[in-house]
Amino acid sequence: MKLVPPNNSFLCERGREWVSLRLDGELSELAQKMLDSHLARCADCKAFEQQVSGIARQLRAAPVGQLERPIEIPHRRRGIPVRVLSMGAAAASVAAAAVGVVGFLSLPSSSSLQAAPLIVAVQPSGNDDLRTLREMRAAGLKPVVLPPRRDRGRQRT
Repeated sequence: MKLVPPNNSFLCERGREWVSLRLDGELSELAQKMLDSHLARCADCKAFEQQVSGIARQLRAAPVGQLERPIEIPHRRRGIPVRVLSMGAAAASVAAAAVGVVGFLSLPSSSSLQAAPLIVAVQPSGNDDLRTLREMRAAGLKPVVLPPRRDRGRQRT
């Protein structure tokens, strides 16, 4: 019995899924019309639909057999005990506190910090707007103006 047709295109794969959904009564009306259109053109999928629906009819017609004993799924709790989790959380909080204390103690004191003077070198330029922008940016930084370069006036050829 060959259930999977050799043509493995996207339309055939979708058609096989839809055949299964139609057998279960879960296929929309639009999808049923699309499936009927595909089955009219594809002989392999039509054969697949006939085989699968025949198997489904046989299974649904077969009498339901009684089990010798009921199926039981044991309920096992394979978790980590709460006591182990609480000890791990306590150890993590102690470690975090220790890191925080060591980090705080290793910070330099405010008396040992000295503010380094900030020197910004501003090159003079022929553009007034750029010069103004640079002056505005460096207004609070006390810029040091460098003397103009000698070759500024010469034009390159």
